[in-house]
Amino acid sequence: MSGDKSISTEKEVFEEEEGAEKKEGVQEEDAEIEETEASGKEAEEDPAEMLKTARAEAQENYDRFLRAVAELDNYRKRTAKIRTETREDLLRDVLLQIAPILDNLSRALGQESQEGDGLKQGIELIFNQFKEVLKGYGLEEIEAEGKLFDPNVHEALMELKSEEHPAGTVMEVMEKGYTLNKKIVRPARVIVSKVEE
Repeated sequence: MSGDKSISTEKEVFEEEEGAEKKEGVQEEDAEIEETEASGKEAEEDPAEMLKTARAEAQENYDRFLRAVAELDNYRKRTAKIRTETREDLLRDVLLQIAPILDNLSRALGQESQEGDGLKQGIELIFNQFKEVLKGYGLEEIEAEGKLFDPNVHEALMELKSEEHPAGTVMEVMEKGYTLNKKIVRPARVIVSKVEE
């Protein structure tokens, strides 16, 4: 009998412990549920807050975009105006330097002289003056005659046999070529000597 009492006591102790554990487990579950409900409430409040923040950021980005578009438009207008003014200034400078050449041409045409030498000298003077003005703007002649043919700066119009010139040499310049600030404006059009077959 005493053995039965000890078993029943142990059983009671075990049940009490098990009940306490269950009670603690229930309490923990209740606490978790409360936390979940609380975080759920916060989550319910957060989307509204997040939407408000997102809208504010979107508005700020849109304002930046509008400012950038306006700045770009102003930049385009400024550069177009500067380009126009620069072109006008350049043309004015060129015309101011060409005006004396036109005056000299007018004088040469106004002379009533039978002498061909005087007319030739006048035209040579005007030609050299004109070349100097253009050279001041970076326009230079491409040297070609007597030089080896270079396809980068010469354009061959024809090839002729020649005993006087080595093969591939520019014999004659038909149209002068020009560079503007070291860039090709027009290649020199030339006649080139070819190898005899």
